[in-house]
Amino acid sequence: MLKELDDQKGNLTQESLAFRDRSVQLNAEAGKWAARRNELNRATEELIDKAKEFKKLRDESNKSVAQSKKKRDESNGMICELYAKIDDIRKKHNLTQERSIGDLHSEIEHLEFRQQTEILSPEKEKQLVNKITALRTEFKRRKEQLEKNEELRKLLDEAQALRDLACGYHDQVKKFANLAQEYHDRMIAAFKEADQTRAEADAAQKEYLKAL
Repeated sequence: MLKELDDQKGNLTQESLAFRDRSVQLNAEAGKWAARRNELNRATEELIDKAKEFKKLRDESNKSVAQSKKKRDESNGMICELYAKIDDIRKKHNLTQERSIGDLHSEIEHLEFRQQTEILSPEKEKQLVNKITALRTEFKRRKEQLEKNEELRKLLDEAQALRDLACGYHDQVKKFANLAQEYHDRMIAAFKEADQTRAEADAAQKEYLKAL
């Protein structure tokens, strides 16, 4: 009887030690997964914060695009008004019957916009560039012709100054538009990475619960 009791005691002690070892192992496993889960949750929060910052920068860049576009369009509107005034004076004094400088300016602006925004074949691109070059040459000749009149020269100088200003605003539009696209792409990438780390954190949480 005593021997059986001793054997049972020994077995229980071994089982107790085995349970304790298993408990220690599971606690260690749970701790490992908890640490991994917390690390991934922190990484997710950081990525979301980064994505929100990129979104803010994108929105600011888009706002700058809109502001620069407005200033560019206002300058172009003033240029058109000046060229209309120049054409009125030209007709009044019967200086020339040739095509108006305002029409030339409008066509050049239109073709330059096409060149910047449309995808053209090499042949079409070459034709467009040649046409713009020819129109610029004609515009320069007409401008020099009209500048012989003092009143027209002053108006043409004013129009040129506004054109330079409009070109500057257009460069700003392109710069801020490129920045906005860059920040948008980085925002999307950060959000996607955050989704991935969040999914990994959820998986780590499941493993943690299994180990409890």
